[in-house]
This record gives sequence, C-alpha cells and structure tokens, in this order.
Amino acid sequence: MLDPKLRTFLLLAHDPNTTRCAEKLHLTQPAVSQHIKALEANYGVKLFLKEGRRLVLTEQGRRLARLCRRLATMDRQIVREMRRPPRPAVRFGATLSIADGLMPAMLPALVEWFPQVQFHMVQQNTRLLLEQLEDGQLDFALIEGNFDRARYAYRPFYTSRFVGLCRPGSPFAAFRRLEDTLAAPLILRESGSGTRDIFEGECRSHNLSVQDYAELCEIEHLPTLLGLVAAGKGVTFAYEAAAAGLLARGLVQVMELEDLKLERPFHFISLPDSPQAELLTQLAEAVCKAAGGSGKGDA
Repeated sequence: MLDPKLRTFLLLAHDPNTTRCAEKLHLTQPAVSQHIKALEANYGVKLFLKEGRRLVLTEQGRRLARLCRRLATMDRQIVREMRRPPRPAVRFGATLSIADGLMPAMLPALVEWFPQVQFHMVQQNTRLLLEQLEDGQLDFALIEGNFDRARYAYRPFYTSRFVGLCRPGSPFAAFRRLEDTLAAPLILRESGSGTRDIFEGECRSHNLSVQDYAELCEIEHLPTLLGLVAAGKGVTFAYEAAAAGLLARGLVQVMELEDLKLERPFHFISLPDSPQAELLTQLAEAVCKAAGGSGKGDA
C-alpha cells in the first residue's frame, strides 16, 4: 500500500490547498503539513514553495509527483493481480487505425495463442490510451502516435506508410505535392489522435498548417471519415494499414505526393516494472508475430 504521507502529497500536488486536502483525507491541517515536512526531511528536498497565499510545486516536487503517480498505479495493479481469478484478464487499448486496420486479423490469433487469457480491448486515440495506461486502467496499448520513450517499455510491431487518400478518379488524385492538397477539403481525425499528431508535424516541416486548408472537417470515427473520402467529399491523411480494406476494393486511392514519403512504426507499449512483465513480454512477441512484423524494442 502507498505510504499515507505520499497519498497526502499526491492529493496536495493535484490540488494545492491544505484545507481541502485535510477535509478529503479526514486529517487536520497541521497533520497535512507534518506529512509534507516529513517527506521533505526524508528526501532532503523542498517540495512546495509559497507564492503569496498559494502553494506551488518545486521542480523536485513535480518529479516526486510523477514517481508517486507511477507508484499509485503499480499499487492498483498489484491489488488487481493478487485478486485476479485463475484465468487472467488482460485489458488493452488500440488506436482506431490499428483497431480497424490490423486487429480483425490479429486478435483471433492472440485468442488462439493465449487460451488462458481473457482479452478486453478498447479503442481510443493515442492521448487517451496513454492516460489510461498511466492510470492503471490498461495493461498495454497499441499506438501509432508519438510517446515519451523514457517513460514506457515499448516494442515496434508493424510499419505502415503514412499517406494522403482520396476518391479514385477525383480531381484530388492529380495532386503531386502536399501544398497542392490545400485546395481540397481536409477530413481529419480529432486533436489527440496519433494520426492528427503525425500529420500536423509533417505540415510544420513544410511550413503549412491544417488551418491553411480550404475546409477542415474533424471526424473521430475512422470508418465514417474514410467513407466521406470514398464519397469524394475531401482528402485525408492516414496510415495505409487503416484503409487497407477500402484500398483493396478500389474505393479510395493513395495520392502519391512527391514530398510525403513517410513510414512510421506502430508500437506495443506498457509501463516498466509491471507485475505482469513476463506475460506482457510474451504478448508483445505475439503481437509482433500476428502483425507480420519483426520489430525490436525495449518491451
């Protein structure tokens, strides 16, 4: 169990008000202050500074808060692991591109290879999956977006081209440079998605912005987004794997842009030192095998 002093610190770090902290923990304000002083004496650092009547975390305080959140997550994972029934349940998340493009073939293989495991999958964008992983709601995540490699154990398991897509035979198919696509309506995933993150980064490298497009339509549901592109309502940018079915049926086509030659790996990520580290290592290898990849990483 997490030390009560660390629980006090975590709550105060989230809401730096000793009165509210004391009320929530059913402590007195002096007891809250004593908890913080004991931690500062133990670690030999200052955790909070006073700015007027406000408490502000120091740099060391922010560092301890990050570590404590990780400890709290591990504490919940250990409790869940100890209470887990004989057949373990594994909760994982996948971004929409991976869930729609790869999981229909991958998940049956995982179920066959791990008959002792109950799999529970959710679909979310990269930002939300990382938040749920940090909070202990997920055991691992399959993402296409950017992440802090110093904070996670990870392994690449698949590589896909990142491409522009349009309806076959539409005027948009004649585009040859990224700047040409500004004349088309842009249909794009919401902020926080890995696809959006990658595309905005590519735009910046060309001194462009999504706001430069003639029209911008944001769609969270990937099949709906691709359906609009197939109907000729605009262009989008996504991983080729996410549109594999529509590409195979000739309902969308790749815009072969001369200045967009981008391949990105998809990653299996988990928290380091997880209580299920052995099982997660096996799952990472299986995901790589099921996806047909040969990724190597730090999982």
